Order: sequence, then C-alpha cells, then structure tokens
Amino acid sequence: MSFGAILLAAGISDRMGSSKPLLKIGETTFLEHILDQIETVPEVEATVVVLGARAQLIKDAVDFGPATAIQHRGYKEGMFSSVRAGARAVLRRLPNLEGALVCLVDMPLVDAETYARVVSAFQPERDDVVLAAHQGESGHPILLSRALVDRLGDVSLAAPAEDTLAEFIEAHAERRRYVEAHDPNVLVNINTPDAYRTHLGEEPTTLNPES
Repeated sequence: MSFGAILLAAGISDRMGSSKPLLKIGETTFLEHILDQIETVPEVEATVVVLGARAQLIKDAVDFGPATAIQHRGYKEGMFSSVRAGARAVLRRLPNLEGALVCLVDMPLVDAETYARVVSAFQPERDDVVLAAHQGESGHPILLSRALVDRLGDVSLAAPAEDTLAEFIEAHAERRRYVEAHDPNVLVNINTPDAYRTHLGEEPTTLNPES
C-alpha cells in the first residue's frame, strides 16, 4: 500500500512567540526533523507541508527534501482548513494513495517508529481512522483512509459539517481505532516557551532570528 503524509505547519505560533517550524531541535529545525522521521517510512511516498503564516520565510530557510510545500492562504480559518488544503495537495501528488498521515509541526519528539507503527496498523477493510495512543490516551500522528482524504479534499462537495478535525474524526468513530504507540511523545505538543524548556531543556531558539 502507498500512503501520503500531510504535515501541518501553517499556524501563527502566537503562544510560542516565534515560528514553530523554525524552532531548533538539535542542529536542525522542528520541520526538517519531522520530515526526516516521516521519510524513514517506505510506505509514505509523498509528503505535503502546509504552510501559512511566514510561509516565504520558512520556504527560504528550510530544506524540504522530496516533500512538497504549499502555501495555504486560508490558514487563519484554523487547522481543519489546513488539513483540507493538505488533502487536496496530497491527492494531486499521489492519486493512488490508500490513506494519509496527518502530522503536527509542534510534535517533533514523536519517534520515527511511531509513524511506521501507525501506517503498518492500518487495515483498509476495517479502518477509516487510526490514531497513535499512549496508555489509553489519544495523540498524533493519525492516519485517515482514502475515503476520508477524498471527502476532505473534494471541493465539488459541500464542506464537511464538522468544524474541527477532532469533530470530523468523531463523526467516523465506528471505523476509528487506537494503536498503542509505546511512545509517550505522541501526547507532547511543544507549542509554548515553557513546553520547549520542559522537553528540550533550553530556551527556545529558531533557525532564523528574524522569525
């Protein structure tokens, strides 16, 4: 099976105070680190990065490798709008995909093995949504079936009735499944300076001081 990945990196980062995609983790950025992690999963054949706020700054600073960066001008409408833009883009990149991971740029500590575990767990005959979990608590990444990616990406249809990704997933709860990731970082969002200090042990720094 072949899968796509949608990496959401469009937000304003107002709580962090600087651009989350450009925050440093080791010698690289959150965005590049996550792309490297996803790239280790051979079943993921196309990755789309959804940019919004500070898109040009990020494009100029980051090596996207084989991933495709798109600029979503409607990013201020919220994360669900960015998911839909990513769905359209990943379907263009990989028309035969079986499903797509949805990944968040403020979760750089997720293990590469976790992405692989979620993809491997997907069973198209029974699943529309597979979510990484830790000790019974739901986290990210998640994997959406082709049917749900089509629903999100099809502009010829009315927009989904749901306002958020969580509500959209809840609407498909009958084919939702949680997979124990054995990775506590599926619950860790680094979206504030305090979270950065707690989990990375230093003051938040970015690749580009102008961010």
